Amino acid sequence: IFKKIKNPFYWLVSLIFSGLVFLINNKVLAQTVGGSPSLELKNPLGTKNIIQIINNVLNYLIYISVPILAIMILVGGFQILTSRDNPEKIKSGKTTITYAVIGFVIVLISKGVALILLKIMG
Repeated sequence: IFKKIKNPFYWLVSLIFSGLVFLINNKVLAQTVGGSPSLELKNPLGTKNIIQIINNVLNYLIYISVPILAIMILVGGFQILTSRDNPEKIKSGKTTITYAVIGFVIVLISKGVALILLKIMG
């Protein structure tokens, strides 16, 4: 590399620019010894333990599952009403309603288990 650069002007320019790197003032944004009182890290979940998180998720699941239950009961009822004495469609409508109710019962049982665990854990 040194043999290729024969012009002293290029040497001078390269030394000036390499020296400027050390002369530039770089700011360091490090934390002070006492900490930063203005910066506070908040919990985005709003809870302190896993049971509260599960309880919040189950609350949202109940809010979602109630309209789904109503829609599925309406779909099952529509299947039964439009069956025209076709036993397969009647059976399909009853199965739809049964599975919708079973799913909602599972959601309610899981909410009950979460409440029991919440009481036990304090």
